[in-house]
Amino acid sequence: MRPRLGIVAALLGTLACSGSASGGLPNLLLPDLDQRPPLAVSVRWGGPPKHHPLLVFTSSVENVGWGPLIVEGRRASRRVPTMRADQLIALPKGGFRRVIGVGRLRYNVNPSHSHWHLLPFERYELRTLAGAQIVRDHKSGFCLTSDHQSPLPTLGPPATRPIKGSDCARNKPSALRLLEGIAVGWGDIYIPAKEGQAIDISGVPPGDYDLVHRVNVGRVLREVDYSNDDSSMRIRLLPPPTPGGLPGVVVLNTCETGIQC
Repeated sequence: MRPRLGIVAALLGTLACSGSASGGLPNLLLPDLDQRPPLAVSVRWGGPPKHHPLLVFTSSVENVGWGPLIVEGRRASRRVPTMRADQLIALPKGGFRRVIGVGRLRYNVNPSHSHWHLLPFERYELRTLAGAQIVRDHKSGFCLTSDHQSPLPTLGPPATRPIKGSDCARNKPSALRLLEGIAVGWGDIYIPAKEGQAIDISGVPPGDYDLVHRVNVGRVLREVDYSNDDSSMRIRLLPPPTPGGLPGVVVLNTCETGIQC
């Protein structure tokens, strides 16, 4: 029952071959997660049973490091509801180093997608201009995938394709082991239609705020650089045009890094 590890070994062997020609490789081919600024911000009504205004948005995390971000989940029995998440770090000469216990994986059932989610990974916050957090998201976790190719420069050679076998065990609630991750030069994007891509702004008064996206908040995942793990967008919440109506939102600025835009 170790076919996934065979896939990882083959992948890392390919990485070692492609990277060795450039020389000067570090001892560990660490990923570097770049939290991209929020996109496609709007306000919508939340669904029943409570109708409430939601600030919705797209989020994206891109890997610009030396090696892939690979997370392996495993559990000893189906009686255990969650999997332990380990990070597998590629080595220049092949193989990998395991970092045990970087999070937990739980199977998430949702109309938009049902698979195993990693927690923790990314966080969404609404902050005052002074930096105080007002509200945050309640997302159930993330399936790490290589959804799109990043335009950003990378430390290592960009991968030509997503990580093989990293499907987060989609539609497999009885899985005992899985892989998920983000290849070098690729990004994981979540659009507003996906579950949890929102912050409830009920009771938040009109005014200017910073919408902050943060990845790897506790720094449990090993990376090259943590300084690009947050980004923000300065927004203005507008009062509803009519009593009981939906608030409006205007984008004032976007910032590549930092929790204050």
